[in-house]
Amino acid sequence: MRRIKDDRENETLENAQRAYDKYSDGKRKRRDIIEYEKDLDANLRLVLDDIINETFVPAGYKKKVIFEKKVRQLAKAPVHDHVTEAAAILPYEQQVYDGISWRAPAVRPGLGNHAMFRFIRNDLYRSSQREVFYNLTMDIHHYFPLMDHIVLKQKVDNRFKSGKLRRFIHRVIDSYLQGAPLGIKLAQLYGMLCLADFDRLAERCFRIADDPEKLAFWKRWYISEKIMTASTPDDAAELEHGSIWLGQQFEKFVREGLQHYYRFVDNIIIMHQDKVFLRILRIHCLMILERDYHCTLNSDHQIRPTWMGIKVCGFVFFHDHVEIAKRNKQELARQIAALFKKGYDEEEIRIKLSSLIGFVKHADTVNLFKSLGMEKSLGKIIKKRRVKPPFQGMSPEQKVSFSSITVKCQENVAGG
Repeated sequence: MRRIKDDRENETLENAQRAYDKYSDGKRKRRDIIEYEKDLDANLRLVLDDIINETFVPAGYKKKVIFEKKVRQLAKAPVHDHVTEAAAILPYEQQVYDGISWRAPAVRPGLGNHAMFRFIRNDLYRSSQREVFYNLTMDIHHYFPLMDHIVLKQKVDNRFKSGKLRRFIHRVIDSYLQGAPLGIKLAQLYGMLCLADFDRLAERCFRIADDPEKLAFWKRWYISEKIMTASTPDDAAELEHGSIWLGQQFEKFVREGLQHYYRFVDNIIIMHQDKVFLRILRIHCLMILERDYHCTLNSDHQIRPTWMGIKVCGFVFFHDHVEIAKRNKQELARQIAALFKKGYDEEEIRIKLSSLIGFVKHADTVNLFKSLGMEKSLGKIIKKRRVKPPFQGMSPEQKVSFSSITVKCQENVAGG
């Protein structure tokens, strides 16, 4: 693949303006953004000078800790640093994304979480249960905080030609003592670039078929483990075909490549029909990630049947449906109950929790919303429209039945 050449497309005021607009979108009410916009033209010219003259030096980071399922440490940078980094890489972003496998959709424009959701869901719906019967999920331990600068610079050099842009990216890498600072624009780029080569290698089954000696070694390993771990009637039926057939089966898997491989930043998912073959892939993943990328994987990288569910991106994927993760389900129920308790109606709650509800609605959650009193069915909408309020300015929700009023009066009389 051709490396990206720095042709000074980022050395224009228009580019700096577009970078600022992209960065500040949805953040215009922040105090530091308002302060930066007071003299926006001068600030953007300073950004341009830093890129042209290579005078940009990261001003340092403020530590911020957030608690979302686990403790995460973010690095807050000044607005000037954010805009300068965004402006430096903006004209070359698409070229970077074009060199990354489509099976790794994180942080890419128009993809991200929603694309990962569609990829896995559609793959499970489209494939037979036998074809994706098992899955291997792996999670890299502290991917960004423990990222090796030497490895990262090597990957950057493989993607960018020598020039201002490469030196700029190296300077940002060196601005953080260890790993990559979460919270800046270029950290997203680092997360994708660092393992981009690994994605291509994994899709080609680690090029086992290209080396006859390697192919023969792992074929013998596959046959031996297949015989030793046979425990079900299906395993016994495969053994009846003999060792030659098993060897041909292994070669077929290797030459086909991994058709059900996905990565979301530091989460790797591989689905396959053969459990023993997944064990061999796990060995390769552990070995290559630790040896070539200095990445350590969390210990929970078991091979499980897919009917038990694949947990990733806040969802649990099955062959025929998708559920929301338990933590997100509990959070939704907690917030809806609290708002109902404060007197908000269903539509007001939908507006207040639009982001969370929009995320949850991607899964099969019709029954969940019914149980939470948030059903929005056509019948319910038509029923509301048929209600005629007795007084002008009164909404259909305010109307109550006459029987409920009389019952309440009788209770008051009995109690008084």
